Amino acid sequence: MSPDRKPFVIGITGTIGSGKSTVGSILEELGVPVIDTDTITHNIQNSEKVRRAVVERFGKNILSDDGTGKIDRKKLGALVFKDPVAKRDLEALIHPAVILESRRCVAANADKPIVAILAPLLFEAKVQGEYDEIWAIVAREEVLRERLARRDNLSSELITQRLAAQLPQEEKARLSSVVIDNSTSREDTKRQVEVNLEKLKAGLKR
Repeated sequence: MSPDRKPFVIGITGTIGSGKSTVGSILEELGVPVIDTDTITHNIQNSEKVRRAVVERFGKNILSDDGTGKIDRKKLGALVFKDPVAKRDLEALIHPAVILESRRCVAANADKPIVAILAPLLFEAKVQGEYDEIWAIVAREEVLRERLARRDNLSSELITQRLAAQLPQEEKARLSSVVIDNSTSREDTKRQVEVNLEKLKAGLKR
């Protein structure tokens, strides 16, 4: 996307537990529409065409136990986080549809100057070209681990496994235009977001 195109698209990325959703909610408070690719992925996984392909690849054991026939994300995650080949296969099934739906959502906000997309696997999926600017959300490792243990009730071993399945956050930070440290308070994170958003808005007015 060219820099003078509207809306200007910010890609928000970061490793699991870094606080992408926190930054997303702050941006929404500041008037920026936020598109969540996790929500898009969840919906796409349960669309008939994709669900059938995913079940064909991974088996019926990944379906939820409630009889709805929907994919159980925890069961699927347990498979792909420990198997790089399975992870790659799942991404090949899901990512093209996620990209198309993300573009549709951006187009639906064409009257807005800035749109943000929460994209955890932005670099892993090699879709940097979809964004005008990329923000990496980072946090100290002990903070990440504490959040994941509390939020997802994961063991230390599973946390290590899931962190290892993603690009290290130091590398994500190196590849990004902006780095937001979400290790401490929401107020501190909001201050960083406000500063960088105002800087971006000033640049767009030139």
